[in-house]
Amino acid sequence: MKIVTQYILKQMLFGFFLITAGLLMIVWLSQSLRLFDILLNSKVSVWLFIQLTMMLIPGYLAIISPIALFAVALFTYNRLITDRELIILRAAGMSPLELAKPVMAIGFLFTILGFYISLVLVPNAVANFRELRWKIQHDVSHLLIQEGEFNDIANGITVYIRSKNKNGSLEGIILHDQHSPASQVTLLAEKGSIIYRDGIPHISMQNGSRQEVSNKTGRFSILYFDHYNTDFVSNREKAASRFKNPGERSLKELFFTPQNVLPNLKTFHRFRLEGFKRLSLPFFNLSFMMIAAAGLLTGTFNRRGHNKRIIITILIMAGVQILELGTENLCLRNLYFIPLLYVLSISPAFICLYVLKHSGSFQFTGIKTFLSKCRSFIRRPIKKRSAAGA
Repeated sequence: MKIVTQYILKQMLFGFFLITAGLLMIVWLSQSLRLFDILLNSKVSVWLFIQLTMMLIPGYLAIISPIALFAVALFTYNRLITDRELIILRAAGMSPLELAKPVMAIGFLFTILGFYISLVLVPNAVANFRELRWKIQHDVSHLLIQEGEFNDIANGITVYIRSKNKNGSLEGIILHDQHSPASQVTLLAEKGSIIYRDGIPHISMQNGSRQEVSNKTGRFSILYFDHYNTDFVSNREKAASRFKNPGERSLKELFFTPQNVLPNLKTFHRFRLEGFKRLSLPFFNLSFMMIAAAGLLTGTFNRRGHNKRIIITILIMAGVQILELGTENLCLRNLYFIPLLYVLSISPAFICLYVLKHSGSFQFTGIKTFLSKCRSFIRRPIKKRSAAGA
């Protein structure tokens, strides 16, 4: 590897880590604010809240890395042009394709890493995030340990405990259940504990009473018990309706889950689209870097700057990204558009490679000639009309 390639490679890698760290920090802070209500309402620990938000990073890294690589390639080559280093390298005989070798090396490396992130890290992180979030929102054990407080566990269910011992037993339990429209139930117990059956939390109470008041007749009834178990109906209903979304499924589940097992056709399309998207997304790491290299390494040098070329390069990258998002919406309606995902993610790399390879002999003269002919063809009738009028 040439010294010049190593020099450019080091600058790009250093810039990539800085830009990626900054973007991930911004995204992490924004998502933390969205999930802040969980910390307040569920009364979870700060460490558990940080754990929950950190699970979002792999998913955003897969989206941010192509944009960060494009930005760092654009910045590095623009700085080389501004410092006149690129002019010296071109004068020394280095072709644009040789100058683009660091981009291709980093692009291939992060494409391979992108497959690992997209196929392994992201599904596991999303699955752990949804599972932990579901437990925080629907699991009441962390609420019951709040001593001396009335805790609203679910709609119409309130629990109060006087104290909790080190062995996990509870003392002084009051449970008021008014979720049923038929009656209201109040349970009083001297002591008890929390037990789990099939993932559903129950309260096992001892030495207490069950008081029920009918909402229709106002009739009051009381039952004294030595041992009584109660669960939370709303939690059971939510546990039964727990459905894994496509983001937390493995690639095998996305491609081989039969359509008759899924709720509807739209869900089936989401499963297939998620699988194909995971296989196409890593290629943007290479394609976006090649767009940046082709945008700044081709063409002639201009002392006034290359702002126009930079803007065009950014617009091309943004156009590819917009087309990719539009293709995803088309694929949700019809899976026949799936090949367009791979066309948009892979073809820019080959087009830019061709442009870089032939930039020395092919300076877009064909396009310029075509545009000049179109311009002259449009102006010719105008000149004739003006001469006739005169």
